[in-house]
Amino acid sequence: MNEVEIGIEVATLRTRAGLTQAELASRAGTTQAVISRLETGAQVPGFRTLDRIVAATGREMKLTLGQKRSLPTRQERRRRVRRVLGDYQFDPWDRDPTPAEARGLIADGLNRERFARA
Repeated sequence: MNEVEIGIEVATLRTRAGLTQAELASRAGTTQAVISRLETGAQVPGFRTLDRIVAATGREMKLTLGQKRSLPTRQERRRRVRRVLGDYQFDPWDRDPTPAEARGLIADGLNRERFARA
């Protein structure tokens, strides 16, 4: 498991227990900010902290270490994005980019005309 997968598991345990981040933090003897950082994968919990969190939810958690994972193919990533976004197309020019962002978009071939045609 990596830090993001651990965070997802912590969030799943918390929501299945019907707890807010603040409630879980209080029960586990930590702060809501720590729970938030753990759930987003920005911070990796130590085993003691993880044990307190799991005990506070009243559930079990299994960690799998050393598991080989393969990254999804480019096609699979595109399929996932399409499933979530549907036909929505993001137009970065809609949000009035800064001059530096505009130069970067143009350098990448993402000029206003390209989005106007789509």
